[in-house]
Amino acid sequence: MKNILRKLSQNAELNQGEIDEVVFGIKEDRFPTTQVAGFLMGLLMKGPTTAEIASIARAMRRACVAIKPKVNGELTDTCGTGGGLTTFNVSTANSLLSAAAGVKIAKHGSRSISSSSGSADVLEALGIPVELEPEQAERLIEEVGYSFLYAPRFHPVMMKVFGPEHELGIKTIFFTVIGPVINPADARRHVLGVYQPQLVEQVAEVGLEIGLTHAMVVHGLDGLDEIALVGETKIAEIKDGRIEYYTIAPEDFGFKRCTIDEIRGGSPEYNAQVILDLFTGKETGPKRDMLLLNAAATLVVADKAGSLAEGVALAREVLDSGQALAKLHEIQSKTRALRGELH
Repeated sequence: MKNILRKLSQNAELNQGEIDEVVFGIKEDRFPTTQVAGFLMGLLMKGPTTAEIASIARAMRRACVAIKPKVNGELTDTCGTGGGLTTFNVSTANSLLSAAAGVKIAKHGSRSISSSSGSADVLEALGIPVELEPEQAERLIEEVGYSFLYAPRFHPVMMKVFGPEHELGIKTIFFTVIGPVINPADARRHVLGVYQPQLVEQVAEVGLEIGLTHAMVVHGLDGLDEIALVGETKIAEIKDGRIEYYTIAPEDFGFKRCTIDEIRGGSPEYNAQVILDLFTGKETGPKRDMLLLNAAATLVVADKAGSLAEGVALAREVLDSGQALAKLHEIQSKTRALRGELH
């Protein structure tokens, strides 16, 4: 590790072998906390290259507890890096609605880091157990087409990096960039929200480098790690081995712009109630519009819709027909039953 820290201090680029040494050394507790913190800070100060980030992602995937559900086609994930503005867990609501539309979802996430309610928190508030064993998650994806993959169960390295990062008090690339692209089920299709506009290009380049098939990296230009209704959204779409960059606005799809207060979230219990109100038709305002637009992106990357406009129409149909609520109930009951069966 000392040689690697020396290289970072000289602004030299690390190769895959050196990064493997760091990642697996952290996994096996071979380095003191001070050296792990030094690596995190050194990489941040140097400024990681796309190649280095992709190398870390590849090493992290090899170091994780991987699952391989037997499903037709590729799996899809919806996740965000977290951001300064707190909404109602849009990516989680999106994942549930998309599953109801037939998308096979492997939702990778954890408890809250930057907001009052992370994806794990709101799913638990909805009555869905999240701390599943790998074999349970694998079976749920096969049987229901949806499972939450609780990061601490699958990524021991992430948990060992969390302590030093927390003590540093600075966001490093492990949670802002790496976390969203190391799905333990090897999901190749993503809608991935980032909290800073400059991350859109970098995360897209990493996604292309590590083999994502079809993905959208999105940033709401008002500080959101989701497709926004407050303003425009910057998108990098990975498809057919290339990246296309473009910007969309709510009015492109017949939606009105709203204020951040109209889509703001709260506690896990509050956000869970918002999702229930959306799925039962009680919530018909900007939160519904935002869900439809974000779900549209997922339906496009999963090849269920040919365009965002088609995706909005399909998402609206799934929501209005009660399919989303029915899928939520199915996920609740199957997850609880399987959790009880294997305990």
